[in-house]
Amino acid sequence: SEMCIRDSYDAATNSLDFKGMMEVLNKAEPNSIVLLHGCAHNPTGIDPTKEQWKEILGVCKSKSLLPFIDLAYQGFATGSFDDDSYAVRLFAAEGMQFLVAESFAKNAGLYGERIGAIHVVCQ
Repeated sequence: SEMCIRDSYDAATNSLDFKGMMEVLNKAEPNSIVLLHGCAHNPTGIDPTKEQWKEILGVCKSKSLLPFIDLAYQGFATGSFDDDSYAVRLFAAEGMQFLVAESFAKNAGLYGERIGAIHVVCQ
């Protein structure tokens, strides 16, 4: 198997390189694990829109990809825990199997504790 590292930041426009991101997802082998930042992308802070998340979901479903959603900064992107978990709720509502790594070190002020959870969402 092959690892692909893709920076989805377009420095020229200070925006998400969504086209490039989708190209990488579309080229991924079926059953590949894909790492996605659920919100407050580190280090850019630039996230997909709700419509773009729906397109990402579509490719993940059609290619049988296993999304691994990093949710380390939930609450920091929009100020809302609910809004910042949009991608997680979308993927769950569509019956996707996926993983979520959630950190509470930042949003709960527990910086030295390295506290969090891994969620495995199955059908």
